[in-house]
Amino acid sequence: MLTVLGLGARSLLPDPGPIPPVAADAVAFGFSVLPVWAYLTVSEAGPRRGTWGKRRTGLAVVTRDGRRAGGGRIAVRNAVKLLPWQLAHVAVARIIAEVDAPVTVATTYALSLLIPAVSIAIAWRDPAHRALHDLVAGTRVVRG
Repeated sequence: MLTVLGLGARSLLPDPGPIPPVAADAVAFGFSVLPVWAYLTVSEAGPRRGTWGKRRTGLAVVTRDGRRAGGGRIAVRNAVKLLPWQLAHVAVARIIAEVDAPVTVATTYALSLLIPAVSIAIAWRDPAHRALHDLVAGTRVVRG
């Protein structure tokens, strides 16, 4: 929906000329990753300890020892969880804009795929099935 609105608004505005890649990255982050991060963080740090989907399935995010996780811990959890998404945005934008060396773009995109793969492998091996973002933040997802 935001993409359609953005394209519609852009067609009504004068051409701004070339957009610096860092500005494009900031816009992509501000309109896609940041709102999702804010929703996840507010929901999981709130009294219900989870997003709508987690609550609906009876899950909650807590600290390793089962206490309510604070806002800072939840913010870190979601930043790590969403990092691959932002890296993919950056890589795709840089491919389109042709502003970085191909090896830089390829490395950024590869990291956007590698981090989730590593996170899944960690969750398979962890006795509590915690993924990378839970290990970094000291959290876990429980029934409750």
